[in-house]
Amino acid sequence: MVEERTRDAIRRVLRARAPDDGEERLDRAARSVERLLERAGGRAVSLDDPDYPPRLRSLAHPPDVVFLSGSWDAAGPVIAMVGAREATEDGRDLARSLAGDLARAGAAVVSGLARGIDAAAHEGAMARGGLSGAVLGTGVERCYPRGHEVLQEALARSLGLMSEVVPGDGPRRSTFASRNRLLAALADAVVIVQGSASSGALLTVEAARSLGRPVGAVPWDPRDPLAAAPHALIRAGSATLVRDAGDVLALCGREAALLALPRRGPAPAPLFAPPPPPEPGPAALVLAALRRRAEPLDDLAQRAGLTTAAAAAALVSLELQGLARRDPGGAYRRVRGA
Repeated sequence: MVEERTRDAIRRVLRARAPDDGEERLDRAARSVERLLERAGGRAVSLDDPDYPPRLRSLAHPPDVVFLSGSWDAAGPVIAMVGAREATEDGRDLARSLAGDLARAGAAVVSGLARGIDAAAHEGAMARGGLSGAVLGTGVERCYPRGHEVLQEALARSLGLMSEVVPGDGPRRSTFASRNRLLAALADAVVIVQGSASSGALLTVEAARSLGRPVGAVPWDPRDPLAAAPHALIRAGSATLVRDAGDVLALCGREAALLALPRRGPAPAPLFAPPPPPEPGPAALVLAALRRRAEPLDDLAQRAGLTTAAAAAALVSLELQGLARRDPGGAYRRVRGA
């Protein structure tokens, strides 16, 4: 049930967006937002609500209302991990590993649910039984980008989902800018893993610096175009070079020794774990033939001892299971960890 003050806040947001709408149309729009929220298991929280995320109040202009699902209750430090959508396999692997180590140390990992570094960070934290949350550039009832439905459901059960975008609205350039500033406000520290010189992740870094949040950057081979953003930040003194979870924890005043502390009691079951291997058959043969390096379909079919048509059908199944990936050029590679 939406409280009256929150309903009023929703109406203010809708009124600001469409000032010429009459009361009847405004009422219909507000009821539609409430239905979408209820269907998604979400809630709206206004700025004058005691449940409003306290860290967002550090923004110069905090959202009048945010839309949430999940608890957003993290006892330890919160680390925002950001980076390129078209990240390299090594970049995604490092993001998973770093997020997993941070989760093991008791940190929550937040990101923006985008492809590449964002998704890898979410997966890495939850695969280690830790907390992860996503700030979205759409309404909390919508999955964007396509293909992240399972990941988004796992995040909703973990730390949660958050957005200042009104439910029912799709993604726009401006909504991703608003997502980035919320990410920065929620975090104790921001880490950029990979990014080009014009990476959108730099918007999160800029917002973090304006809020006084520490920023870490992962160094890469300087010949890699996706090393441009981290290296530029390190060179300018705008970010601290980070190599591991201990370096990241130090950014927010936490001891690296936390990593060595044993868990109390059994480790929780991961909320998001890699899928099991396929049953014996064509898919298993193709999976065994797949390598980290992308290869054409014909080569894979030959090595698996299958026809091209049978290998193609098996690859569709492996892609749906998250075990294989088709590169833009049409070649296929094994997903790390599969």
